Amino acid sequence: MVLGVDLAIAISTTLDLITELLGTPHIPSIICTDSFSLHECLVKLGNTKEKRLMIDVMAFRESYERREISEIRWINGQGQDNPADAMKKINPTNALRQIVDSNELQVLVEGWVERTDYNQINVVNAHHVQSFQCLGSDLFTKIR
Repeated sequence: MVLGVDLAIAISTTLDLITELLGTPHIPSIICTDSFSLHECLVKLGNTKEKRLMIDVMAFRESYERREISEIRWINGQGQDNPADAMKKINPTNALRQIVDSNELQVLVEGWVERTDYNQINVVNAHHVQSFQCLGSDLFTKIR
């Protein structure tokens, strides 16, 4: 979990430098988790009783406040659209295959945080189907 977020922040920072040089729009870093307790802990400023997670949660919050992470979303783990299932379950879904085959993924996002400005944050818990397009070759073609 921590390694994935650290990697996302590193890639996002690198992409920000590239997109700024090219004058293209910012590419947001969106963290999706299927852990409801982690999502609630991050967006509702809750605490965890596990001491080893406290530092990680505090680091996530700090990155979120500094806008290194654009959004934190909760994906219901019971659904059929979680690509991480292919790496951690005996009977995985076809979500990972869908990413590889079509470069696109549709997930049912159960909850997310909306920021209207730097001081106001609204937590939304609703069903929302969203399509993600993986970073395509357009950006890399423009860099060459």
